[in-house]
Amino acid sequence: MALPAILAVLAGLATGMSTVTAIAVRWAAFARRPLTAGIAQFLLAMMAGMLVGVLVYFGVGGAAGLASGLWAASAIMSASVIVVFLAFVREVRAHTGAEGGASRGISRSSLVASVIGLVLLNELLMGWSFGLISGEIAPGLGAHAVDSLRVLSEAVTSPWFVFPMALEMLLTLRWLRRELPASLGAFLLLQPAVMVCSPPTLSGPVWQLATAVAAAVLMSIAVARFLLAYFRDEGWPPAAAAYALRLILAFGLMSVGLYLWAANLGTGVFALSLVAQMVVFLHASTEPRRYAARPATDPGIGAQASG
Repeated sequence: MALPAILAVLAGLATGMSTVTAIAVRWAAFARRPLTAGIAQFLLAMMAGMLVGVLVYFGVGGAAGLASGLWAASAIMSASVIVVFLAFVREVRAHTGAEGGASRGISRSSLVASVIGLVLLNELLMGWSFGLISGEIAPGLGAHAVDSLRVLSEAVTSPWFVFPMALEMLLTLRWLRRELPASLGAFLLLQPAVMVCSPPTLSGPVWQLATAVAAAVLMSIAVARFLLAYFRDEGWPPAAAAYALRLILAFGLMSVGLYLWAANLGTGVFALSLVAQMVVFLHASTEPRRYAARPATDPGIGAQASG
């Protein structure tokens, strides 16, 4: 198959997997029952299994690699069904009272942590495996830790990581727009835009210069918006203010990463900043009600500082 056809197939797969990931995040955001949470975790684990199979194939190679990849993918996908089965058992026990009247709820913190971890894993595996298929990343992790980190950073900064993640962010915002507080609207919309503005993702001076300038402008807007809200005392919920601050810190790390990349010192820090931005976004999108909640006695973002 010619390279353009391969890239077209990969783009279609990446779009589909990003859509499924956004659906899983949406389900996790509203999940209050074990079965709903289990289905969201199952979808993410199943996709991870398929991508692991690709990596196993490239790691072993040949017919043996193909067989090993299929077995690995099948094993992980089969094991992920256990998550749904256990969630179903918990649901039935709760309905029948077998848990002695225990709550039918779930541990939100455990669910959020598992979803964030699985989404990160999926995006990393997608960037890595699709990069291998398209020939953008060399097979193998390398003999030394430095080589392994380089390969992983290449996977994170590849277009198969950056662009699907941006699409996933947009779809998530589309489906959760009514649940997230208005005070975070500008910041949340900035995140997929900044994610796309990744100079190391594509070669070419025009792309790299344009995205570097755009990223700097967007990050400056985020800082200015936060400071404006602070001094105007717009009354943000504490969790929303904490989100904005964490995002600005992640943007600061991205600025450092861009400088190091421009100085030919690698993309490791820049890749780390992309992961940090993902964690900040995923936590907000899987816990939207927490970020909208305001304690009755909360005086607001500016009043807290003046007090």
